[in-house]
Amino acid sequence: MDKITDVCILAFCWLVASVPLFTSGAATVALFQFTLKQAEDEESYAVRSFCASFARNFKSATALWLLFVLGGAFLAIDFYVLFFYAVPKPIRIAAFAAAACLTFLYAASFCWAFPLIAYFTIPVRKALHDALILGIRHIGTTLCVFAVYAFFAWASYMRPFASPVLLALSLFVSSYFFRRVFNALSSEVSP
Repeated sequence: MDKITDVCILAFCWLVASVPLFTSGAATVALFQFTLKQAEDEESYAVRSFCASFARNFKSATALWLLFVLGGAFLAIDFYVLFFYAVPKPIRIAAFAAAACLTFLYAASFCWAFPLIAYFTIPVRKALHDALILGIRHIGTTLCVFAVYAFFAWASYMRPFASPVLLALSLFVSSYFFRRVFNALSSEVSP
């Protein structure tokens, strides 16, 4: 029960830290850093840990967040053009298939990149590269995390006032999946 209470407290911290939208990446990494530690019962003081992680990862997490915002905007424009402009049918089908594949790769990278920075403290370029590889290599985990996020997105739609807490709970639940993979990766690298 203490873990859920900490997650609820950190949901408020995440919300406050994300008020300027460009800091959402740093807030998400800080929240992930705490929930990844919770998954192994290594957590410390919630708010102090969140604030320290936010400050430590601000630059890289904000850069990563802005890259994902630009990538999402690019994909949104692609789909807008495909749906609302007169494009010949064969080209539309091929372009839609390509955009759908790119969207999956984008979503898989988005899903893994923030926990990677939170757990390993790696540069943005390596986080993007490794997130894409892990998203494909561990497709089962990626799909499970997508299911967790989809469930909590649905719950947020049903209860919008609880969205920050539901977001934090989704990161908490997904941290168990990520931690299993990260522990395996750490044991592969260690002698």
